[in-house]
Amino acid sequence: MFGIDVSENNGVINWDLVKGQINFAILRVGWIGNHNNHTVDKQFERNYNECKRLGIPIGIYVYCYCNSEDTAISGGSWTIERLNGKSFELPVFIDMEDSSISNLGREKLTNISIAFNTVMENNGLKAGVYANRNWYDNFLNKEILKSKYATWIAHYGLSGQAYQGEHDMWQNSSSGNINGIGGSVDTNYLYTDLISSTGINPSSTSTQKTNEQIADEVIAGKWGNGQERINRLTSAGYDYNTIQKIVNEKMKH
Repeated sequence: MFGIDVSENNGVINWDLVKGQINFAILRVGWIGNHNNHTVDKQFERNYNECKRLGIPIGIYVYCYCNSEDTAISGGSWTIERLNGKSFELPVFIDMEDSSISNLGREKLTNISIAFNTVMENNGLKAGVYANRNWYDNFLNKEILKSKYATWIAHYGLSGQAYQGEHDMWQNSSSGNINGIGGSVDTNYLYTDLISSTGINPSSTSTQKTNEQIADEVIAGKWGNGQERINRLTSAGYDYNTIQKIVNEKMKH
């Protein structure tokens, strides 16, 4: 299957023209950083609504500047807020390629990817990792990531189906020409059947433990302290203030 990935850098897209040329689109929701400076892509809402109007299957990607598991969890929680009530046919991918975090080492960068994707999965979404060939070979443990998530690799200048059987999706070019998009656009080939309905239903808590059970776990030290506790409870779909109130009441007795 042939598709594109887009962001505000592609301007205002004429999706009516684009639809007949692609099988799917991956939309950037924004980027996540280290000081709660997470930022939404200016075209995300419009791109999402247009794809939904036209029935174009979509996935999501989030560009990552996070330098720790905790900031990746915070970014994941922010992403869930942006995606709340929306539905997707392809995974949410964390985009791992920024030079500002490349010195953190393979293990740390892999764990940052896992931390973000765990938030996605805890909220019922399919998760994946995007990186270029250099990052997959030298900065991430690709075998661990491939065993857990969908993987999407960028590598230009190759012909044929270069990564079929190794990765789920291949970004083959950054200079694609699609009618309805001004300038160049990233193009991709999807090899595996990742397309199926998924999304966030904020009222769906059937798989969650009760607030009382979680409060007991907090008291037992299973959810950490301070900001770590806030991040972990939020990423798992619990309301921190509600849980903390129960904890405070229990600790009085």
